[in-house]
Amino acid sequence: MNTQNKLSRRDAIKAMGTLSASLLLSTSAQATTKLSQPASHKKVKIVIAGGGTAGMIAAARLGRSAPNAHITLIAPNKTHLYQSGQMFVAAGLYIQDDNERKTAELLEDKVEWLKEHIIAFHPKNNSLTTDKSGDISYDYLVVALGVEYNYEAIEGLNKDMIGKDCIASVYANDTLEGSATGGDITDQWFKEIRRHAQKKKTKIICTEPNTPIKGVGTSLDILFLGNDIFRGKGPFSKRNVVKNIEFSFAKPDNTLFPFTKFHTVIEKKIKQEKNITPLYEHQLKAVDAKNKIATFLSNNKKIDIAYDFLHVVPPMRAPKVFRDSPLAFKDGKYQGYMNVDAQTLCHKEYKNVFGLGDILGISLGKTGGSAQEQAIIIQDNLAAAIENKPLPMQYNGYTVSPVKIKFGEVLLAEFNEKKALPTFWIDPYKPRWIWWELNLHVMRKAYFSLMMRGMM
Repeated sequence: MNTQNKLSRRDAIKAMGTLSASLLLSTSAQATTKLSQPASHKKVKIVIAGGGTAGMIAAARLGRSAPNAHITLIAPNKTHLYQSGQMFVAAGLYIQDDNERKTAELLEDKVEWLKEHIIAFHPKNNSLTTDKSGDISYDYLVVALGVEYNYEAIEGLNKDMIGKDCIASVYANDTLEGSATGGDITDQWFKEIRRHAQKKKTKIICTEPNTPIKGVGTSLDILFLGNDIFRGKGPFSKRNVVKNIEFSFAKPDNTLFPFTKFHTVIEKKIKQEKNITPLYEHQLKAVDAKNKIATFLSNNKKIDIAYDFLHVVPPMRAPKVFRDSPLAFKDGKYQGYMNVDAQTLCHKEYKNVFGLGDILGISLGKTGGSAQEQAIIIQDNLAAAIENKPLPMQYNGYTVSPVKIKFGEVLLAEFNEKKALPTFWIDPYKPRWIWWELNLHVMRKAYFSLMMRGMM
């Protein structure tokens, strides 16, 4: 394949623009943008807790399925983040400004926006409390609070250390403040590694936590794009230093990816790389940043591993205000997360409360594409609940992860616990240039122009 052909194909994908993404995602076999039943025209009060991806999509869609409802969105962030773009900032293909928009520009005009923090939930009284307005009542509540990053769960580590002492995390951001530094930190981290590897062997450890993870597959992006960067690929050609790079990929379980067939594809890719070693059943427990020692728990034994550079995917949990509320699981695998029916997304005890996004206590579904599907489910089910009808839609666990196998190719992993759920008829287990081009050039524009409007 010559350079001319590559450029012409890239230009062709760019020319598709926002329309192509709309067609791509609106033809999903998992859900539809159309209402499965007539909208409810009753005058009710709907409160949406959270203004991230899930909350914003829900606000847009509920404006159509309940057009006479008074909808209030409660979220303090004046800036909205396209979080999926952080990896492209790290790879030198975006700048952070590309991933930011003013929340006010994205929110539907008919939605009332309270720029406040929620400090308590009172589902028995159909109300919640904010730091400024006090108690706010609702007829229906939609929870879309997301998760918080708990770097401090790792002994010797805290969020202020990210970007220092050769430690990076592409996840470093604050959605409540609408600020993100993880992409730029990881970009600088890649550059530091490259300089180090020009002179000597360089040991890099990438870790994942033993908690549910939003953005499954992000650590794999770090591994594969990082290796390509160290080969001199990417937007800025540099010396090939990959012969001095040794990656260790520490996983708390024994799989590279949640779905077996995608695990097999990724495992084959790692074997081809030769300088990436999976460390299965290795949970990061402590970091000695001064001496560059990472301590793992493996088979009930503590193991110290020296590193030159460390990338951390932080342990994740529901925000404190939610995990202390009656809406959360009190124990078990999903302790602190929202206790919902995994199919209807309705709370198991409080039937006028729905949830979507990362806050859900379900096995998968913590991606932007999942939130999009879940918003369609809630759009229809909440309208049905208002009319006292059976809930018509069921979420099937759809999760999507565009794993960046290398610069120019993406493995578009669409799946749930049981099977692959490809949107298209082509082989889902083959990395393709077209998924890279769509992911890089189209999806961010479609996210702000269409997804935030509930149009895809």
